[in-house]
Amino acid sequence: MTRWFGAAAMLLIAGPACAADVATCTLGADKRTVTVTASNPYSKVMACEVNCDMAIPGGIATVVCVKPVPVGAKDFVMCSEVAKGDRVYARVKETEANCPDPSAPPAGSKAESKEKDDDDDDDAKADERMQKLIKQGQDFIQQQKRK
Repeated sequence: MTRWFGAAAMLLIAGPACAADVATCTLGADKRTVTVTASNPYSKVMACEVNCDMAIPGGIATVVCVKPVPVGAKDFVMCSEVAKGDRVYARVKETEANCPDPSAPPAGSKAESKEKDDDDDDDAKADERMQKLIKQGQDFIQQQKRK
């Protein structure tokens, strides 16, 4: 029974990690070539932007790759970039991938715009209340001056 719990725990831990690894940056053995690969688990072409922050002596360099990833692709090479001049990379410092689900509703959908409209109404009401309080404060100050 404890084996089942252990196996379930491992799946729960490994599941989100696998889902997050849609795109990766890999440093070549020559320390000059960065290869960006991506996998598309979705049933539509996925638009993907990947930023590879590379450690270099004295700072960081960024390799940017933007490309559509075909349906069902696994380890699809989005791009490969070789460092210019004498530059060498020490390691991959960070990978930032923006590869949204192509089936998800686009930003600015009706649900989001309704929430925004509701929020705008709240802002208008708050502004109205604030103006009323300011007016009351000014009236109070004027009454105090007359006394």
